[in-house]
Amino acid sequence: MAEPRPDWIRADICIDLQGETCPIPELTVAKKLKNVSPGTVLEVLTDHQPAADVTLPALAKGKGYGFYAERSGNLYRVYIAKR
Repeated sequence: MAEPRPDWIRADICIDLQGETCPIPELTVAKKLKNVSPGTVLEVLTDHQPAADVTLPALAKGKGYGFYAERSGNLYRVYIAKR
């Protein structure tokens, strides 16, 4: 059974990182998160599966931020909520 979509999912800022591989997605998202206010939700578009499944979830979990990802074909939409 798939995880239900959280009600906090909305895109305050969208970062398109399609075509980028590690470590670019993680570094770009970490830098952006440093410069946004708590409560901001980033939507990250990536086609790099390790970023969606490993590095971005670890980044969010390590900071105590909300995380949710969904996939459509080769595109992952990753949502990170800064708390």
